[in-house]
Amino acid sequence: MRQNKWRDNPQKRTNIETRQRLQVRLDKIAFADLRPTHTLSQPKKLTTPLILSSPHSGRNYLPSLLAQTTLSEQQLRQSEDCYVDRIIEPLTEYGIPIIAAEFPRIFLDLNRNADEWPPQILASRAGGPWPITTRARAGLGVVPLKLGPHMDIYPHEITETLIKGRLRALYYPYHHALQNLLLRAKQKFGQALLLDCHSMPGHDAAGNARADIVLGNYHGKSCAPETIEFIEGAFTALGYSVMCNQPYAGGYITAHYGQSSDDIEAVQIELNKDLYLRADTLEPHAGIAKLKADMTSVILQIKDYLSAATSLAAE
Repeated sequence: MRQNKWRDNPQKRTNIETRQRLQVRLDKIAFADLRPTHTLSQPKKLTTPLILSSPHSGRNYLPSLLAQTTLSEQQLRQSEDCYVDRIIEPLTEYGIPIIAAEFPRIFLDLNRNADEWPPQILASRAGGPWPITTRARAGLGVVPLKLGPHMDIYPHEITETLIKGRLRALYYPYHHALQNLLLRAKQKFGQALLLDCHSMPGHDAAGNARADIVLGNYHGKSCAPETIEFIEGAFTALGYSVMCNQPYAGGYITAHYGQSSDDIEAVQIELNKDLYLRADTLEPHAGIAKLKADMTSVILQIKDYLSAATSLAAE
C-alpha cells in the first residue's frame, strides 16, 4: 500500500524518476570503468573439450555501483562466490579455457535467464504476457533487487532501461563468449564439458553443516550419469564429502548449456566456503591452498577422463 501511495504522489514520483535517471547515468560510468567486463583465458592450441566458468566471483565494487545502494560493500559481498576464480586460476597452465566475470553478481546475475525481470516491469513490458519465475518474484532475477527477504538493494524500483543496459554491457558479452568456447570445443572434439564453478555458505538456514562439495547436473538432464559419477569419485577419493543436486541442482548456465543429446554437458560445482574462507571478513584462510591444489588435481583427472573418452570414440 505504501508503494502505491508513492506512485500516486506526484512529488515523490518525480523524485523517484530523478533517482532512476541518475542510476542509469551511474551505470554508464560503471560500464566505462569495467574494462574488461570478464576475463577469458584460452590456449593458442585447444587440447581439451573441458571449459571452466566462474560467473559469480567478480568483486569490482565500483563507486558508481555503491552509490546506487544503501547497503555496504561487506553486505553486498555476501552474495559473491568469493575467490572462486583464484581457486581455478592454476588450470590455465594446463590449456583449459576459463571465463570469469569481473563485475559482482549483485550488479547482474549471469546465472539467470535474460528474461527474469521483476514482475512490476514485466507487467508493462511490450510483447507480453511474460512468465514470472519464482526467483524473479523473490527479487533474485537477472538484476537482483534483494539480498534477502528484508534487504532491498535499491531504495526505489529499477527501470526497463537499466535492465536492458546491463544486459547489453555485461550479460550478452559473457554468454556470447561462453557459447563460442563450447562450440569451438565441440567442433574440434565432438563434445564439450562445462564446469560452472561456484561457492556456497557452509551451513543452511537452520544451521546444519553442508557437504564440502555439491555437484549439480539439473537432476540428470545436463550431463551423462557416468560424467557426474566420475567427478564425484575424484572428490571423494581426496576425502571430500559430496552431495549431488542437493541443495543445488544447477542454475540457468547448467540447464541452458548442458545438452547431453547434443554432446555438450554441464556440471555445476559448489565449494563449501568454510573450506577456504573466513566468514567474518570474507577473506581466504590457509585452507585455500589445499583446496586450490585439490581442485587442480580433480579437474586434471576430468581432463584425462575426457581425453580417454575422445580417443575411444575415435577408434
